[in-house]
Amino acid sequence: MKHLRLSIIGFGTVGQGLAELLATKRVSLKQDYGLTVTLVSVANARHGFIYRDEGLDIPTLLELAATGRPLSEHAGARRWANALEGLQATGGDVLAEVTGTNLRDAEPGISHIRAGLAQGMHVITANKGPGALAGAELFSLAQQHSVQLRMEATVMAGTPVLSTIREGMAGANVTAIRGILNGTTNYILSAMATGRDYAEALAEAQAQGYAEADPTADVEGYDAVAKTLILAALVFGSPLKPVQVFRQGITTITREQVLQANDNGKRIKLIASLQRHRETDTLEARV
Repeated sequence: MKHLRLSIIGFGTVGQGLAELLATKRVSLKQDYGLTVTLVSVANARHGFIYRDEGLDIPTLLELAATGRPLSEHAGARRWANALEGLQATGGDVLAEVTGTNLRDAEPGISHIRAGLAQGMHVITANKGPGALAGAELFSLAQQHSVQLRMEATVMAGTPVLSTIREGMAGANVTAIRGILNGTTNYILSAMATGRDYAEALAEAQAQGYAEADPTADVEGYDAVAKTLILAALVFGSPLKPVQVFRQGITTITREQVLQANDNGKRIKLIASLQRHRETDTLEARV
């Protein structure tokens, strides 16, 4: 039986979802994979970092989060105001870093990931910032400490695009990548293809939970840019800066343009692309 001590930093929708899955899949993990996971620490921006050596009770944590009460109300938990300090003081086997994406400097996620790797922890993350701005550095750090760094969820959610290319296609020479990387804009544009205008399609996406109250990151293409940066670094070995990606969002697209494309047998989509130009040894990135 293998036992893992897990730390989750970022206890919003993703972090709570992971904790809930660990609770509901506990028996399956033990019977099917010979694995037990003890959640020993959790952190969020509001309440800081809590740790309990014997493990934290997941239903209690979820109830505290749902009611907006401090996580430190968990019985027997030690608390640090700063997540990084708490992580460095306690450690664990695996760190799940799921704080929000920040494309300016990737903080605080990048510091959490660096600290976890330096302590010999395996790290999984859904935070696009660290991979977009420092993917090559972080994978090198993981290799130095003989641990795994996984960020599959940062590009195309549950679709295993990163591991497929980096591992399943390890012997291939990838020269170009092109595809739809943002589900929100794809939903909006598909809705507009049925005759809705942009504002109506956006409101529908927000009502369905596909778009945030502030949809800027999606509709202006920043989310797709972050994913493109991750692919550039991890697939092509060419770290880029956000300003090196040509970006054009969907906010200026009209219903008439979408319907005209339909009439011509075409579709308007937000496409991310990476193209290696061998003659100039450059990587062209566009969204």
